Amino acid sequence: MFTNTRPVLSGISTFEERRKITEEEDNFTREITKFNNEYGLTSNRDLLIKKKVKIEINDLENEAALLKNGKSYIKPVYLGLTQIDKIQLFISTELKVWSDIEENERIKVIREAERMTKDLEAEKVQVTEKPQTDPECLRLKKELEKCKDDSWESVCETLQAEIEILQMVCHFHYIF
Repeated sequence: MFTNTRPVLSGISTFEERRKITEEEDNFTREITKFNNEYGLTSNRDLLIKKKVKIEINDLENEAALLKNGKSYIKPVYLGLTQIDKIQLFISTELKVWSDIEENERIKVIREAERMTKDLEAEKVQVTEKPQTDPECLRLKKELEKCKDDSWESVCETLQAEIEILQMVCHFHYIF
């Protein structure tokens, strides 16, 4: 076919040109043969198409069987996941309930502590004011002041001791 073709370029040997041309012809022939065989241009085309269709149908049937088996496997897994979701929802609901109970108890404890603190502060004020308002304490203070003016040191010391005892009793009553 290409035997009569001669290159126009100078400096290329004739042997090299023939070898390239022969190589190109062989490659071209191989590609044409491959193309004809692949698309069934040289054989019975209907027979080749039927064969390819059968292969495709068989592949699709195999894929369908695999999907069916996979579906039967996935269904119990899905049901298991649904059950797990239900359990998780139940647990999160229970956790919320217990968290609310804990928060309510914490608030109760805080309120009770605040109330107790106010009561103790009021009692502290009452106890610290008692020496100024209690008639017995006032009487003893007056006697003490008289004693300061008088020279009765022993009476004064006794009264001071009594005042200290009364203050300790008041203080002791405050603590308990």
